[in-house]
Amino acid sequence: MRKILSLILTLAMALSICSFAAAETAGMPELNTTDEITITFMTWDDFELTQALADAFHELHPNITVEIIQTTTADCTGTLINLAAENNLPDVYFWLDLDPLLANKMMLDITPYIENDEEAQTKLYPSLRRVGYVDGKRCYFMAGENLPAIIYLDQAVFEKLNREMPAQDWHWEDLLNLIETMTDASQGIWSYNYFMGPVTLGPIALTDNVTGEFGWDGEDYHFESGWVEMVEKQFEYARLGYQAIQGSDAYLAVVPDDLWPGESGHIAIQMDAYWTLNNIYTQPAALERGLKMVPYNSPIGEDTENGGQFSWLDMVSLSPTCEHPREAYEVAKFMTWGKDGWLVRAQQYPILTNEAGNPIYRVPGSLPMIQDEEVNAAMAAIMPALTDANGNVYWDDWAGFFAAIENPVTFGGRTIPGFNTFITDYYHGSDYAGNTGIEAAISAGAIDPYDYTDTLNTAGRQYYDDAMAVFYSVYGTAE
Repeated sequence: MRKILSLILTLAMALSICSFAAAETAGMPELNTTDEITITFMTWDDFELTQALADAFHELHPNITVEIIQTTTADCTGTLINLAAENNLPDVYFWLDLDPLLANKMMLDITPYIENDEEAQTKLYPSLRRVGYVDGKRCYFMAGENLPAIIYLDQAVFEKLNREMPAQDWHWEDLLNLIETMTDASQGIWSYNYFMGPVTLGPIALTDNVTGEFGWDGEDYHFESGWVEMVEKQFEYARLGYQAIQGSDAYLAVVPDDLWPGESGHIAIQMDAYWTLNNIYTQPAALERGLKMVPYNSPIGEDTENGGQFSWLDMVSLSPTCEHPREAYEVAKFMTWGKDGWLVRAQQYPILTNEAGNPIYRVPGSLPMIQDEEVNAAMAAIMPALTDANGNVYWDDWAGFFAAIENPVTFGGRTIPGFNTFITDYYHGSDYAGNTGIEAAISAGAIDPYDYTDTLNTAGRQYYDDAMAVFYSVYGTAE
């Protein structure tokens, strides 16, 4: 049945793409359909999929060729700075760190395109519609890839403890309740382990109109909202023994081989990344250990009207030296968040193979960034039912999972000017009652975090203002 549905969707998607491509978005300049145009596109990952998307774009627009330039995350920033110095930036490129792009004129103002693009204004997740507006007026980048934080709940552990799994539309308070009640030392079970923990996820989940880390709303930080409570709880959870701490005596007594807690079978909750599902939790080793990890989106606060959900969002910009910016915008959209491209992805994810002929993706490599029933249906149809070591399905509610995605918000260094310097030099680097870094001081009991919320808000804003002064000196002010 699943295969039949996929075939039907594939046909529907192909028809949809052909009809959509024939129409121009209202208010946008028409695409050049006659001149032979090459658009260079730089990325560091998913090269087979990227080439498939480039080929699909060329089929829709035969006069436009997309040339893929490969880089790595480690080399990306340095390569871009060097190419900018040579006046040889790719037409479209992924990037990781905002501040170097503010200090060098490397990004094209795409406001005329994105604000006249109906799909961008109506289908992008609400939080992503605000991405890229460095000065609040001009847009210089878009979200290019969405890899959300996932809260994995081990169904096997819940069954062992005779506890009920929450619904997909849960809240932050539900997560905290589980963390505080799922530890059972008599059975060698800890409540949780994390890659990104409450200090990172909580302020985003618990702050209204949030656009960045630590409650950033586009103008100011709000350390009093989420952070101050979560930084205390995170250290308290460790002290109370709710967190599985790899290498500790307590952990080694239960897991002598010191296996990573997230694949030990001894934790109820793993706060981690989307790609862990493909890399670990659908792999034979985890299944043979009895793990039955169910993915949940990072929840939003119960009383938060417009909270966010942390995600690894990779950003994409156009070069100011691009000769064909209208066509480059269309390439960037198709290759990243646009509906047409996502319908192609839904076709390609199940069939792409590596050089050995093995499937590249057990699970699609990233998730959509738009609210669209057709895209969600296409993706839900190809998402794998999760099975145990015996092949029995233990979870298959991808429709519920997609419906619970609301407001992706990413690392501050990708959206907030001055963030990385603020975090490195001030948050983690300053002296707090004889401790280097505020979290170290809180952990040591040397300071009360409630005494520092205003100080952190003020300092963070100053670093932002300093970075914006650099930006204005390079890009000028809005007219």
